[in-house]
Amino acid sequence: MGIFKSNWSKGTLIAVIGVTLLFVGIFIGNYFQVKAVGKESRIPPKNEATNLPMKKNVSTEMIVRNTNDLKLEKEMMRKKQEEAVIWRNNQERESSKVPNPTTTDIAAAHSTTKDNTTSQPPTKESNATPSKQQNTQPSKSGKKIVYLTFDDGPAAFSDQIIELLEKYQFKATFFMIDGNIRRYPEAVKLMTESGETVGLHSVSHSQKKFYKSKKTVLSELTQNRNTLEEVAGVNSFIMRTPYGSAPNMTPEYKKAVKENGYVMWDWNIDSKDWYYKDKRYVDSVIAQIKQKKDQNGPLVILLHERKETLAHLPMLLDYLKKQGYEGKPIEKTTPPVQF
Repeated sequence: MGIFKSNWSKGTLIAVIGVTLLFVGIFIGNYFQVKAVGKESRIPPKNEATNLPMKKNVSTEMIVRNTNDLKLEKEMMRKKQEEAVIWRNNQERESSKVPNPTTTDIAAAHSTTKDNTTSQPPTKESNATPSKQQNTQPSKSGKKIVYLTFDDGPAAFSDQIIELLEKYQFKATFFMIDGNIRRYPEAVKLMTESGETVGLHSVSHSQKKFYKSKKTVLSELTQNRNTLEEVAGVNSFIMRTPYGSAPNMTPEYKKAVKENGYVMWDWNIDSKDWYYKDKRYVDSVIAQIKQKKDQNGPLVILLHERKETLAHLPMLLDYLKKQGYEGKPIEKTTPPVQF
């Protein structure tokens, strides 16, 4: 007992106890820290903006698959709409006791549908298949007839379009919006002086407003016609409805339009210049012309007064000229091409 007391003083004993407690404290602290880190690693990280657990990254393969599924769904919906429009047109044809379409008509309809679902863009103006209400009489010169029709004008560059037409000795028809007639009156006057045909294309150019009722259809056409007469002194009854007559022009609307003296025009070639907005619209027209090489009647080409259309118009006019087409304006007595 005396030896222990001499060798281990109070100070030494306290030091030993302190060091022991220090090591025990470090060990316990490290233990709980490792445990906490392990727990946090099992909790998914949170989004700083929403404070919600972040989802795992979606694979590129899944994104592509979902995108393709959406495209296929849209394509199926568009096909169903086309079939509905064709069915409605057939019903109207039967109800009006018009002879059934020929085999050529049916083949042309299938050809159009096939093109639209593969290499061609969706049709903006109408998915309906035009019926054969065409003038089969050749021009006095014996050349094939083409009617170039420009919608949505006039525009600030209408004079350049007319200048090109004059260069190629072509005439055209312009279906114009009421507000643009007032905005560019000189362009309208130049059209009439150059021998182009000027026609009507509504006031609102809105499906919702124009086709609301028989009354709104006639009201917009009347205002459009009065404005054109006021600006250019031409009382024109040649017209084209916004986005084409199908499917919004009901039999009731068509009857009212006809009874009021209007002559409604659609088209049988959609240039799709509204979609491509470059020289591809010319390729689109050429492809459609080749498809119709064995069909009688004139070509009615839908174009728009756009800068992009103007930029590549010489290419189209050059092709038509070389193929022996004569560009004529639509006249009052010209049998209309309608859907």
